[in-house]
Amino acid sequence: MSLFELRDVRMAFDGRVVLDLPRLEIGQGLAYSLQGPNGAGKSTLLGILSFLNAPHQGDVFFLGEPVVWKESFLRPLRRQVALVEQHPVMFSRSVRENVGYGLAIRGVPRAERDKKVDEALELVGLAHLAEVYAPRLSGGETQRVAIARALANSPKVLLLDEPTASVDTQNRVVIEQVVAELRDRGETTIVLCTHNRSQAWALCPHVIFLEDGKLVHRSRANSYAGIMSVADGQGVCRIAENFRVPVNGCEPGRVRISIDPEGVRLLRADAPGLNSGPLAKIRLEGDTVALSVNLGRPLDVQMPLADFRATGLAVGDLVRAEIRPEAVDCHPGN
Repeated sequence: MSLFELRDVRMAFDGRVVLDLPRLEIGQGLAYSLQGPNGAGKSTLLGILSFLNAPHQGDVFFLGEPVVWKESFLRPLRRQVALVEQHPVMFSRSVRENVGYGLAIRGVPRAERDKKVDEALELVGLAHLAEVYAPRLSGGETQRVAIARALANSPKVLLLDEPTASVDTQNRVVIEQVVAELRDRGETTIVLCTHNRSQAWALCPHVIFLEDGKLVHRSRANSYAGIMSVADGQGVCRIAENFRVPVNGCEPGRVRISIDPEGVRLLRADAPGLNSGPLAKIRLEGDTVALSVNLGRPLDVQMPLADFRATGLAVGDLVRAEIRPEAVDCHPGN
């Protein structure tokens, strides 16, 4: 059974459609990454999944039952869903009291409450800070406490809105470990909203990619059919007249290859040549940049924002693509 099912859901503001989903299903116990450029409708979708905002049109089903957008109906549903925002707010209390707040207002007995709080803090690695005044925590620690606060309530769904966007490396690693452990347990459905594609692919095997409010297919790799040949011990796959890809461990003949967008380096080119072409598209996606180069076939490239700024490239510039053989997967094919 699906946990969520959205049918013909639309949201529009000031005449602009920000979400248009003919059908979207989210399964129980699975981990999803919610991706897309700024303004794609990700936050709008999270608002619907957390039962905070009703769609302007369409139907939402939860555990097979239609959602009625009335407060009396929504209140018990919201207890099954936890939304952790990018900048969570801590109450002026201890870490322990923050994590146990939801349990306390629901009347959970103290012994049971303490057990759940201890387990949640242990999971996020903050048991040693249980009695610390929460507003004094660092940004990364605050994010981890917010996750613990959500998990203490044993939600069926955990919605994470850019949980590592504003934290340091140490806290990012811990948060990613927490998400991975929850994913492997398979008890909680996870929807991780992130601009970090590497993080998304590493943590969440299922992808919800939005663009202009619509659900679109996005795979991790560029995929092409080509002709494989070997010269001087190096395999090369011909994709187009000036598009040749170095390949290891593939027999000559017709093949299908995929190229990891993060395994490509772009350099400014002085003149047209092999694996060179105009830079056709640049799009900011949080702390990364998505680019597309026309090599006779489009080649998608992903790089950190800082690295892109260092290149000084702009749309229309002639670039050459350096493709690492280890970024290429090859399989026999037609």
